[in-house]
Amino acid sequence: MIRKGLDYLRNIREHQPVTYYEGEVVKDVTEHPAFKIPVNTVASYYDLHWREEYKDLRVYNRDVGEETSVTLVRPKSKEELQRLGEGLIKIYDYYRGYFGRSPDYMNLWTMVFYAHAEDYFGKHFGSRFMENAVEVYKESTKRDHFYTHAIVAPMYDRSRPPSQWEDPFIQIGVTEERPEGVVVRGAAMICTAGPYAEMLWYLPNMRRDSDPKYAIYFSIPTDTKGVRFIARRGFQPREGGEFEYPISSRLDEGDAILVLDNVLVPWDRIIFYRKPELIEDLMWHTVSLRGWFNWHFMIQHYSRLKFLAGLAMTVTEAAGTSSFINVQEKIGEILLYVALNEAAFYGSIARAQELPNIVRPDPYMSISASHFNMKAVPRANEILRLITAGASIPIPAGAKDFTNPEERAYLEKYMAMKGLDALERAKTFNLLWDVIGSEAGMRYEQYDRFSRGDPTIRWAQTYTEVFRDRKEQFVKLVKEILDQMPNPKA
Repeated sequence: MIRKGLDYLRNIREHQPVTYYEGEVVKDVTEHPAFKIPVNTVASYYDLHWREEYKDLRVYNRDVGEETSVTLVRPKSKEELQRLGEGLIKIYDYYRGYFGRSPDYMNLWTMVFYAHAEDYFGKHFGSRFMENAVEVYKESTKRDHFYTHAIVAPMYDRSRPPSQWEDPFIQIGVTEERPEGVVVRGAAMICTAGPYAEMLWYLPNMRRDSDPKYAIYFSIPTDTKGVRFIARRGFQPREGGEFEYPISSRLDEGDAILVLDNVLVPWDRIIFYRKPELIEDLMWHTVSLRGWFNWHFMIQHYSRLKFLAGLAMTVTEAAGTSSFINVQEKIGEILLYVALNEAAFYGSIARAQELPNIVRPDPYMSISASHFNMKAVPRANEILRLITAGASIPIPAGAKDFTNPEERAYLEKYMAMKGLDALERAKTFNLLWDVIGSEAGMRYEQYDRFSRGDPTIRWAQTYTEVFRDRKEQFVKLVKEILDQMPNPKA
């Protein structure tokens, strides 16, 4: 079943998670100023599937025998993988590469777990957990719920593993086993979309601490007893701020701290339990979750870079600076990033790994491109700051400035640019500022840098993990030359 936006809005009102905001529990997340924007954007995601120009997002799903979002369909061929990827591009072109915690993101995860229900979850954890992975997927295709996820423990003391902290349950861990499930307690540092998501996947970072009590991966409704969200300050613009903040007013995301206060997780919601040594197989090998979510990040940022390139062209052509060689070089740099991402996307499909249970994108390309974008996307923002210089600052305060006839006469004379009248200039440079200078814009930039972890670690992992099994191929190219070089005679 593919829902519509009204179905999501109705359900999140009726099953609202407990969210604290400025000392109070949010009464209606669909109307609260800090969450109304992302709530409506999520609703628009569902409605997108029913618009004529996006109808190819609705696909017959052979695994459940009905139509679902393409983001829930398991690809069994390269053609189906390309259909999935191009569907995601269509969604993120609509978002202009923003709003990464859209329902499609975790749909992909749930589908991948289902694909590996037997060869990973069943093989290592038994039939019970295999069935759980299957049933969660079937539930997702039937109800089309909006999932989010949480992973990272609070930053209490990074010099020690969480099991050595004064309270070992600052990181989420199992405190008790019961016949009906397990009790978990702790928190996760960031849970984007938690206050307006309907379902939650929790997955721990086992590299930080391999204590078995932390080794649990589960799915629960966000309104489960004991689930709490502490929301960060909202970046929503002032009332009527669509003119001044065209990105923030449409695509702002909410973030929160996730708290699990002695939450009972039923056994049938758990797919990974008490085997920390198997997390590497989940992330890198059999399931290759890191390959999949980096493919998704690559697609998001491919769409973002196209948008940023278009914005760079728009503002420089209007200012008459697009003919300057230093400006052309910088726009060319963004276009290089666009081309490299496009090549990585189609290359990841052409060289996809064709497994019996799923066809997945080539991880070398998808992970490398995603790690590259941790620096490329912030660099594109920096280029926009450089090529527009001070022109991004002196813009009228708001739309009302254009309703005062006396003031508007001044604006039309002194604020016009070579390629734009005063009103269009204000709109264009408001868009620019929302991307490079507003709270929402800076939040996105920080998220782009660190959402997959520390860029230094991720770039190092490209060497130590991603290309590890290809090291000999590269070294051989050097060794062959060295072997051919004559040695001096004694």
